Amino acid sequence: MKFDLTVDNGPCETDLRTWCMGIAIYTLFSIVLGVLITPTVFTFIGLAIAVITNACLLIGCRRENHRLIAVWFIYAILLAINFPFALLGTIFHFGGYRESTGINNVFGALFMHIVIFILGLFCARIVYSYYLQLKNRESRPQAVPVV
Repeated sequence: MKFDLTVDNGPCETDLRTWCMGIAIYTLFSIVLGVLITPTVFTFIGLAIAVITNACLLIGCRRENHRLIAVWFIYAILLAINFPFALLGTIFHFGGYRESTGINNVFGALFMHIVIFILGLFCARIVYSYYLQLKNRESRPQAVPVV
């Protein structure tokens, strides 16, 4: 089974642009809601990163600018770097990773972190595909003069 890194359309043959805007809006909403419910110093740092990167994704989708969309990959990279720490923090009960899921059970918290990571990979694949679409569209000449 071959797994492609990029896709031409989103799920259900929808436009990648709408999926990217939905990803940005959902992430902004969930992060802001999480900070309002359980405020800590680390969530405010995460809030700043998430707001900046997802705002760039929203503006990049509206203006169809691949450079602004590339800023979102900072968020995806931080999500990927955090995944092993989240698993170890959940298993060995340090850093508040188990409590951050809202589940005090080890297996439930591990399941939540794995699901969040898989959703992050899915979102990164869609955003990367849209980024390549825009980058290829801007690199092609729009009109070729005929002599």
